[in-house]
Amino acid sequence: MTKRVMLLGERGADLEGLTHGVGVALAELMQAGWSVPAGMVVTTDGCRAYCTRLGQLSDEIMEELVRAIRHLEQQTGTSFGGPNHPLLFDVRSDEAGYSSVSEEYAISYVGLNDDTVEDLARQTGNRFCALQCYLALLQQYGHMVHGIPYKMAFAKTADSENYFTREAELESWIEEKKGWIQAISGSPFPQDVISQLQAAVRAVYSAEQINHGDDPTEGKTKAGVTKKATNGAAVLIQAMVQDDYANHKGAGKVYTRNPATGEQGMIGDYLPARSKSGMVHALSYLKRNSLKRYTELEMICTELERRAGAVLELSYVVKPGSVCIQHVQPAKLSSLATIRNAVHFVQEGLVSKEEALLRMRSEDVTACMQQELPELKVLLEWANEIKELSILAKVEHITEAWQARVWDAEGVGLCTTETMLLSPSRKPFVQKMILADTEAERRRGLERLLPMQQSDMECLFEVMDGRPVNIQLFNFLLQGLFLDVNMLEQDSNDSALILSQIHEMQLEAIFRAAVKSIRKGLWVRPEIMIPHVEHVQEIQKMRALVDHVADQVLGEERRHCIYKVGAAVTSQNSARKAAQIARYADFISFDADTLTQSIYGNTREETTGREQVDEETFQRECSSPHTFDIEGVGRLVEMTATQGRIRKPHLKTSITVEHILDAASISFIHDIKLVAVCCRPEQIPWARVAAAQAVIRASRNHQSMKNEDISTIA
Repeated sequence: MTKRVMLLGERGADLEGLTHGVGVALAELMQAGWSVPAGMVVTTDGCRAYCTRLGQLSDEIMEELVRAIRHLEQQTGTSFGGPNHPLLFDVRSDEAGYSSVSEEYAISYVGLNDDTVEDLARQTGNRFCALQCYLALLQQYGHMVHGIPYKMAFAKTADSENYFTREAELESWIEEKKGWIQAISGSPFPQDVISQLQAAVRAVYSAEQINHGDDPTEGKTKAGVTKKATNGAAVLIQAMVQDDYANHKGAGKVYTRNPATGEQGMIGDYLPARSKSGMVHALSYLKRNSLKRYTELEMICTELERRAGAVLELSYVVKPGSVCIQHVQPAKLSSLATIRNAVHFVQEGLVSKEEALLRMRSEDVTACMQQELPELKVLLEWANEIKELSILAKVEHITEAWQARVWDAEGVGLCTTETMLLSPSRKPFVQKMILADTEAERRRGLERLLPMQQSDMECLFEVMDGRPVNIQLFNFLLQGLFLDVNMLEQDSNDSALILSQIHEMQLEAIFRAAVKSIRKGLWVRPEIMIPHVEHVQEIQKMRALVDHVADQVLGEERRHCIYKVGAAVTSQNSARKAAQIARYADFISFDADTLTQSIYGNTREETTGREQVDEETFQRECSSPHTFDIEGVGRLVEMTATQGRIRKPHLKTSITVEHILDAASISFIHDIKLVAVCCRPEQIPWARVAAAQAVIRASRNHQSMKNEDISTIA
């Protein structure tokens, strides 16, 4: 029978599947004879089986858990829920690679109740401290188990500057937190310590399933679970050291590496037990006064870090004959340290490239973009080796094309030409051209604009030498050119005629630029995108126009300019007609942000009239442009791309995701087999990492399913 609860230091325990966890590192150190906290690990299988039973432990797991608790009681000389020397537990994620999960999603002092808090007070001789511990348990329990928002659960008093100055204040706060828990859950805070532990394990395991980049200060659902899930990890349960420090020489906190800079070598502080001033010293104080204990602490840090594959934070106590580790958890790292350490750990053989990439969050990569950080460049090279999606740039100005090239964009996925034509220096020419009284004047206006647009295209081709450049033709409501819409008197037919003339001018500029660039020795790969295609006749007509202008302008250079013509899908209507559009298109590009707005950006009256959209859906999908509605917009994109590829198997499908570049969205885009993602230049580094993460996760999920199938057959 597979063990689901394993004691740290247990001889012969099967640690397979727990590699690079804090628990397995502690277990190996304990087996090697080091002084580490007693504890146990509830494996991922155990947690999963637990949570699938709606929070009820099976008899088998319960039996294992109680047996482990009794063993820890004997080992520590304490009693879980009993008098005199209460055994208290710290419950947190065993995942070593993600400090954000372990730090914020943990519950300490499990085992305290109205009786044991007084036992703790007598044991330590410090009731004030015992009440603080009880309050901390209630705050963490309320937040993790019942979803009390973080800021509310841990808020300080608004009317008192002397926070926690008297025991009476602590007692008042304790009763208030109990009241909140009862009001939200419908039942009082459990005085039964086994029930506390069950709830804590379930809450921590559920919290592990969030995306590691989520903000821990935001409120969660009642079960403490957010919407986005991963596979979760094991749960580490450690006995908390409660002692009077009578025989201690000192104590402190240490990091195995600098959590701010990522510099190698332990860093921390030390407080001598008999210090009259109470001043905390740097670790150098311990080194000067007890080199042997300092060296021992250094060895412990090195060994723990090697086994866990992560930067760790340790609380320690120096005894006359040894260093005792009280508590271990992953350290909270700056973005700089996160990136540096991920790369260094790979180079030191502690973790794989894949694991290092999975530890990255968008804020870490973005925060280090403006720095000349060699480790970030190495990380991006690893991402390029793994990812399958092409990462393209959306540009509105030539300077952005240069920025995109610096970040190794694989081409321009969307160049919005209207932003170039409507720049302050060119907008007057466009207005004058449109308001021309005669056709001849309008032609002269277009002739003035043509060299401007040609210059833009030449710069793009030069910057992206050999890489595709997607150029979206003019896509702007003519009324938007004027402060007074009455200035424009043409009817809709005139507007369409003007837009067609602008498109013809742009095509001539593109192909003239192509000829000039080719003759300079550059490789040119223009991709001409027709905006807002709603009917198959539109793409058919525009395709004919593109081919006609190309024949007229390219001449003998036609064989060197392999251009493509495609359609922008920005509405449900165009999405439904993807198969027909694909007949005349070489590629289809989805604008995820515009699609989202077109589907959910209507009025409340229009939206609430549909039965399938409830209030929660409206609030979620209409109010946040930074959320990619995978089950709505995403499935529409998937269906459209599939239909297009059925009509044309080699149809190129890409998506522009300017405001929704989160890891879950990129994983979905990878899974539905789009070939490219287009984003802002400053988002390219993160997009490269997220695309690699998508491949790694898909591979691991596939392997996990394969193993489950083999297990089922066996």
